[in-house]
Amino acid sequence: MKSTSTTMKHSNSFLAPTTAEKSVVQRFTELFHQKLDALHLIKQLNHMIKSVQRHRGMSMGLLGGNTLFREEFTRLQCQIAERLQLFSAFASRTNDLLPLREQENVHSAWLTISQDWQEDSVIDNYELHCHLIEQLLALLASLAKQLEQPIAAILATNNEPTQIYATNTIYPNRFKQLEVLHFSTRLMPAVAEQIGRIRALATYTAALGYCDAAYASKLRYVIQCTRVNNEKLRHQAKRMENILDKDSPLINQLKSYEIKLTFLLNMIEQDILKEGKLNADSSRLYELSTDIIDMYLNSVDEGTILIERWHNDEIESWFAAVN
Repeated sequence: MKSTSTTMKHSNSFLAPTTAEKSVVQRFTELFHQKLDALHLIKQLNHMIKSVQRHRGMSMGLLGGNTLFREEFTRLQCQIAERLQLFSAFASRTNDLLPLREQENVHSAWLTISQDWQEDSVIDNYELHCHLIEQLLALLASLAKQLEQPIAAILATNNEPTQIYATNTIYPNRFKQLEVLHFSTRLMPAVAEQIGRIRALATYTAALGYCDAAYASKLRYVIQCTRVNNEKLRHQAKRMENILDKDSPLINQLKSYEIKLTFLLNMIEQDILKEGKLNADSSRLYELSTDIIDMYLNSVDEGTILIERWHNDEIESWFAAVN
């Protein structure tokens, strides 16, 4: 009889955990899904950044006189509006991952760009796009920051045993995750944006057939920044290669794309940054730049996939630690 009673007691305990146990499990579950929401929003932001960057390049090409961009540009403008709506719908379902004010600022910035863009000066068009992309990059970095700590580290307090779960023994991928987050959500998007600015300025001046001193100065500056940051990227890529081993085939692609980037920058310096009439093909410049930018931004998607995989591993790591 005693044995049966004991069995029933344990059975009831399993079915109905204590309030403290229930609280920890619920909080772990909430944080787990919150991080998944952040990862999904990062993916959407990355594609939105790519689209707005393309919109900037095409609109400047059109303002410079290249009408070949018209059809794709019109389609892209509709897609961006739809992406923003989808992003807002997803963001509204999360637990305040992104402040509403910042989301509203993004919508306002896009409306300013998309309405009567033909009436804007070229420099205003360029600066308004750059400002919106900076806002999107800031949101990307904000979401990435919320993924830095393992769930158990967030749960841990001085009075809770869960503090031990945050050690590297329990979470061996934590160091990798921090490196991947920095590389894929900060460094790569920043370099891609610099190349995006080069694309926009070079596409416009090539379409116009002339590069005045103001645009030449902007181009020289952003080319210099790109070369400096691409050197940092090269060193970081080597670190990533050692850290990830075979986890990141895209790192190998970076090496081949360095040659493409060097070719692009040299071509712009020779064919755009010169006095007199330009004979450069604006569509070709746009396409070559786009190929490079897309590869760089693909690293954000790849990094997100890796982090999501490690994030899912946290369930088993946490379960092993508490049992």
